[in-house]
Amino acid sequence: MKGMNLKLDTISYKNRFRNISASFKISAAFFVGLIAFISHVQVQLIVFFSTVIFLVLIAKIPFRFLCQWLLVPCLFLVVSLPALLINISPTALEFDEWFSIIKTNEWHVYISISSLESALEVITRSLSVFICVFALLVTTPFHQILHVFHKIGVPQVLLDIFVSMYRFIFIFLQSISEMHQVVLSRQGNLTWKRILHSAGLVLFQLFFKTFERYKKMSLVIESRGFSDRLFFPDRRVKLTPWKEMCYVFVFIILLIAFEWWCRNR
Repeated sequence: MKGMNLKLDTISYKNRFRNISASFKISAAFFVGLIAFISHVQVQLIVFFSTVIFLVLIAKIPFRFLCQWLLVPCLFLVVSLPALLINISPTALEFDEWFSIIKTNEWHVYISISSLESALEVITRSLSVFICVFALLVTTPFHQILHVFHKIGVPQVLLDIFVSMYRFIFIFLQSISEMHQVVLSRQGNLTWKRILHSAGLVLFQLFFKTFERYKKMSLVIESRGFSDRLFFPDRRVKLTPWKEMCYVFVFIILLIAFEWWCRNR
């Protein structure tokens, strides 16, 4: 994760779509993400892979950098999968059972077909919505996104929270990178026992260092005259080329048509 925070800002300012209207990109990400959120798995997979192809081949986002950021939602999905997959009940429905883990006279721990389907829906929905938000962040500087939110009347307190969260994510990633280097330098990954021991120490130090750095950042901002409000000066409105608008419009229409077909087949 080293350099992820710097690369995100660098790519958002240097990519080929930086001069396209931020309002258009936010609208496109919102509608495509909304379709992905309420659609079937097939449509969500189309959204995910189409956006990945767009980012890598057209927007020229480094594939390795994209994979590093995809690890972030994947980490949370892996942690939540046991709760989605494992069923514990006095009796199991034989027609729904896919794999039996533990079976006693009173309890049955198993993985059901319905839980597999639910887990697949959660994974595809999460990744498809995440890739839409990620595409917006790597093609639009963050201050332009805030400016659009300010123009449409988003409350000031929410804008301040967005700025704080955006900065907090970078501090968190930087702390992870530093702690990872410390573990590797001490050879904390030789055995599984050492891995578990090092992971516990890293997690404790990670949150401690993250909040400590965030507190220092807040003090620095206050020392420079921050008055509990961020100001967004008016900017020149950027136009959106008709070609990009047509591409996005056709893509959304195709997604809606395919979702309608999936619901009525």
